[in-house]
Amino acid sequence: MGYCKICFSEINKKGINGILFKNTICQNCYNKFPVSFNKRFINEIEVISIYEYDETMKKLIYQYKGCFDIELGSVFLERHLLELKIKYKGYVIVPVPSWEESNQKRGFNHIVEIFKFIGIPIFPCIKKKYDFKQSNLSKIEREKINQKLVLEDYKILKNKKVLLVDDVISTGSSIKACLELIKKGNPKRIKCLVICGNCRNM
Repeated sequence: MGYCKICFSEINKKGINGILFKNTICQNCYNKFPVSFNKRFINEIEVISIYEYDETMKKLIYQYKGCFDIELGSVFLERHLLELKIKYKGYVIVPVPSWEESNQKRGFNHIVEIFKFIGIPIFPCIKKKYDFKQSNLSKIEREKINQKLVLEDYKILKNKKVLLVDDVISTGSSIKACLELIKKGNPKRIKCLVICGNCRNM
């Protein structure tokens, strides 16, 4: 017997979902997830967003990241793990960076905690030079985000298939900046996967 990590109701382990998935959320909660798997391209790189960034996902991500609810880390990908493991087999994950002091305060890196469940190597090799919130930056400042980031070890990505990951994409500025850095490492291939996407402003 298990209980939903979102609504705490009992999870029905019977049926096809109970057989295929190690469920930590109930079917009622999952039905509210705005699954889209939208594909778009940024600088010719494939970017897939699993969900639309609607009110349901805003609240869930805030509870997870803003309220330090680490238990929710597993809920975003659990119904798609098999598909993702197959699609990104042979890749290494590079997370879009978060400020180290924020990670320490939270007790975990919220992006790493989500994507570790895919089960492929994670290289947190891009760092912020200093703390900043993208929402506080002007359009011109967002275009210069690459000046606020650093790739610590270019050699680690050489000839690798790299999967850049993030929780939310809005304007795409952080993704673009990270892609510029990753390309300097001469990877074999680059793709990008985000939990929620809202790229109307890109």
